[in-house]
Amino acid sequence: LGAEDEALELFESWASVAPLLKKLPPREREILYLRFVANETQSKIAEKLGISQMHVSRLLAKTLASLRESVGSFDA
Repeated sequence: LGAEDEALELFESWASVAPLLKKLPPREREILYLRFVANETQSKIAEKLGISQMHVSRLLAKTLASLRESVGSFDA
């Protein structure tokens, strides 16, 4: 039962975030994909996109903060 609960929680989390991800600019979606799905480092992402690692870091922070804020507004 514990695994089922975790799977349900993961699905609910994905269901609440998926529509928000679709609204992101393509570059931000790509950075999130590379970081959290492809498990690339910020340095590797920067190299692939031709930008600095610091810029990748800033974009990740901004995008994640925006997603947290949007998800938080659903919970309110």
